[in-house]
Amino acid sequence: MRQFFLFFYLTCSYIIANKVFQKKENIIAAITFIKKLAKISIILQLLYFAYLYITIPNYSPLKGFSYLSAVGVMGIIIYGGYVLVYYKGLKKITLLSLTLLTSALLGHSSSFFAVFAIVLVHFYISFSPKIRFITLGVLGVVMMLLLQLPQFTDANASWRLMYWNHVLETSVSKNWLIFGNGFGLPYMTIEFAQTLADKINSTFMLTGVNNEFERWVTPPHNSFLTIVHHIGLLPAFLILIPLKNFLKQIFIVPKSNDREELFLFYALFGLIAWVSFNVILEVPHSAICFWLIYFTYIFYGKSKV
Repeated sequence: MRQFFLFFYLTCSYIIANKVFQKKENIIAAITFIKKLAKISIILQLLYFAYLYITIPNYSPLKGFSYLSAVGVMGIIIYGGYVLVYYKGLKKITLLSLTLLTSALLGHSSSFFAVFAIVLVHFYISFSPKIRFITLGVLGVVMMLLLQLPQFTDANASWRLMYWNHVLETSVSKNWLIFGNGFGLPYMTIEFAQTLADKINSTFMLTGVNNEFERWVTPPHNSFLTIVHHIGLLPAFLILIPLKNFLKQIFIVPKSNDREELFLFYALFGLIAWVSFNVILEVPHSAICFWLIYFTYIFYGKSKV
């Protein structure tokens, strides 16, 4: 049931969105709510930092996790997109710097990566579509350099990369990228769990909180790969079909002049980066937040036609 709920949250979100977003005013209300969530998230996180400094002796945000909640992190990422769209000049630079700094101090490298990805795509889509193909190479080099930082090469990152490779290998060798493993099967083999223990001294999948069940309940910390594990790579691409406008904005069409649409684009882009490194769509509150942005963007685009 825990494995299947990833698709249960998606299905419930779609049913609700398909009913509620038939009216344009409801879409606008959702966008307003998303903006408020972003603002509240960064305010609460800054207050939480202050609380930790006051209550914990010798506290340092550079040691361990310091975020209030997964949804709070998502709100901070969304706020980065909000600042880029709705502010100008010194205020924009100041608030964007604050957002980047806050995301860097949360203890999750992927949170900073997500906000930084929004900044990169902001400049990237400012170029004409022809120039973008050239800048893709430059951005690729920048991203590769960023991934060489210690935060992305530690044991935590190595665990993710090895796990992702294992999931993809399993999908290719057993299911030809099409069928997936279904539900009720472990995300990794016992042999690979032992490999993690031997190579990077990670025994969690063998001796974790849920003991022998960890291989069933701890997905690969990339929700999209979790989907691939269950239903296969090619069926997982169905998620991209409703995002044709999203993909066009990245590769083909000029940057949108519609601020609401651009804000949703940045928010979704940043959250996709965040989801690609964490267990997000498998958990109800964070999954609902992601699918809210996903469906709001899709239905807002449809409402303009």
